[in-house]
Amino acid sequence: MSRRHLGGLVAACLAVTVGVAGLAGPAQAARPRTEAEAQSVQAAVFGFDWVSLVVAVVGALSSGGGGGGGSALDEAVRQIVAAVEQAKNEIIAHTDAVAAADVQACVRSATIEAANMEAFPPPVLILWAQEATSCAELATSYLGALVTPAAVDNVGSLVGPIFAVVFAARAKAGLVNGLDLILQDEIRAYEAVVAKLTPTDCRKWRAKEPGYPVEKWWECHAYNGDLGVSDVVVGNLREPDRAQAEDRATRNTSRAVAKDALPRLREAPLPVM
Repeated sequence: MSRRHLGGLVAACLAVTVGVAGLAGPAQAARPRTEAEAQSVQAAVFGFDWVSLVVAVVGALSSGGGGGGGSALDEAVRQIVAAVEQAKNEIIAHTDAVAAADVQACVRSATIEAANMEAFPPPVLILWAQEATSCAELATSYLGALVTPAAVDNVGSLVGPIFAVVFAARAKAGLVNGLDLILQDEIRAYEAVVAKLTPTDCRKWRAKEPGYPVEKWWECHAYNGDLGVSDVVVGNLREPDRAQAEDRATRNTSRAVAKDALPRLREAPLPVM
């Protein structure tokens, strides 16, 4: 009888099986999560897909919308302003947990002032857009220096909102030059989140029942304790996918959001200068 069909007997079977990392594993190691559980990664942060909002702004600019106007661009900017306003309290709560006072202050300020974007006269809007840009750059540099996973995760959740504000503000102010570099900086920030939150607490398990082929799978624990289990592979011709276990373990962290964001940002069209 296969391990896949005898969930209740797995612990006993594993008790006589040697794993790559040791002998019998915990009871939950025996059953990879269901497909629904495995695919629970969410692209939303604070209830919004910030990357789609940024891509909408970049797309409007790349199609010739130009800075400061155009119906598609105006609508994209309005959506970002509305999203920031709706998520304001949650964003600020995360901002208050940032240890660096300068990052905390500028992200908080950008979040509060985003609602006033439409009311700023052009000179004020230009200065504020530049300040928001400096804030996003500061947060990206700070993220690169962080080593504590919880701190990385917290700042990682702020990458989407603060860069969305920057793109909206610069587009509204007509500051199109440099948006390609800012897009690369957002990519760099998300790459840091993925790298720093990739689980290191991983084990590859091997189970062999008499008369049945070997079964192998990976288990990973994220820094927050969440477990991720890869699909089981049967036989010696294939190996289980460690990255699958890593992704499933970090489904409730900003790493999942970053992994979802990166291919879309890399494929985003560059603004027309």
